[in-house]
Amino acid sequence: MNSSDIEEVKIEGDLLKAMFAKQKALELKYNDIEKANGEIIPDLPLDPHTFEGQRRIRAIIYRITEELYEAGNCLRNKAWKTSQVPCDVDHFLEEISDAVHFIFQLYLELGLTAEDFTNLYFRKAKVNDFRQRTNY
Repeated sequence: MNSSDIEEVKIEGDLLKAMFAKQKALELKYNDIEKANGEIIPDLPLDPHTFEGQRRIRAIIYRITEELYEAGNCLRNKAWKTSQVPCDVDHFLEEISDAVHFIFQLYLELGLTAEDFTNLYFRKAKVNDFRQRTNY
């Protein structure tokens, strides 16, 4: 699979804001399901200084990690194998997308916005640029 095989979805306006809005709608549905299953959803935004806030943050980080492990399991070629095994690219990309959903979920539950996400990304990019320029 390559990017030309992915069905194009038309979104008007700011794509990142649209992704955050879509995740917010999904969050509302899933929080109701989780509460019905006995999961305690603390008040939002999460407070990373509290026991409950940290418990929930860890749970979301675990979900992100789990999805990345599932993506990694799609990669079957190993250094010790003599033949190559094709990757189920659709499944691989689905798992990567699941991880991204949970990253957005974490940002939302921390009370952060698409603008915060962008600012944090580019702030870190400046640090990386500095490190590359100075051979850090």
